[in-house]
Amino acid sequence: MQAGNFTADDLVKALNLTGIQFDTGSARISADSQAILGKAAAALKKAPSGTRVEIGGHTDNTGNAAANLKLSDARAAAVRARLVELGVTEAMLTAKGYGDAKPVADNGTTEGRARNRRMEFSLVQ
Repeated sequence: MQAGNFTADDLVKALNLTGIQFDTGSARISADSQAILGKAAAALKKAPSGTRVEIGGHTDNTGNAAANLKLSDARAAAVRARLVELGVTEAMLTAKGYGDAKPVADNGTTEGRARNRRMEFSLVQ
């Protein structure tokens, strides 16, 4: 993305097309996802002035709800921390875990649970 050639809304839509992966049951970002975060950081640094982005962590409904909420929060915080390490302004980013409270697919299927385990970027108003 070229500076000035995209809106903040375009940015979060593009970021949401990427899948950030973690080691199972942990907030450790997988090696494969490091390159994705590098590209995300580059795009965020070119974002329109005043852009603020929330990194939302989500899980499926498998296991303990309280543990899932804690894990989703830790994962969102890990993504935020890595983006800051890569030069994104700290004030631009917030992180929040939602656990299994906001599914985008049916938790009754393997495919649905996989879609629900995600990082979701959104604009902070």
